[in-house]
Amino acid sequence: MEEENIDKEPSATGGGGLPPEQPKHQNTGMKIVGYNILALIIYTLLCRLGSTDGGGILDAFLIAIHVFVCIITAIGSRSWVWLLSGILVLVIGFSTCVGLGGIG
Repeated sequence: MEEENIDKEPSATGGGGLPPEQPKHQNTGMKIVGYNILALIIYTLLCRLGSTDGGGILDAFLIAIHVFVCIITAIGSRSWVWLLSGILVLVIGFSTCVGLGGIG
């Protein structure tokens, strides 16, 4: 009888008390997206606050480079998270350029 319980996992017998571990892949993916959005915010603010003429053009070039790097990284690492991140940077960056371009 004891030999049967030794071979089983603690969760199967009701013991152990530890919940199954959550996959770390989902957390890593959201960190990648978050860091890319943070980078977009930082260089957009630096372009807008740091220069009076041509800040919008520089910001547009940086957004294009950022999206290009995200897409290349998505292809190289075969990860959909990088592609999602690139699409989000493109959409948020384009709308920010249009919105701030209308103000200034």
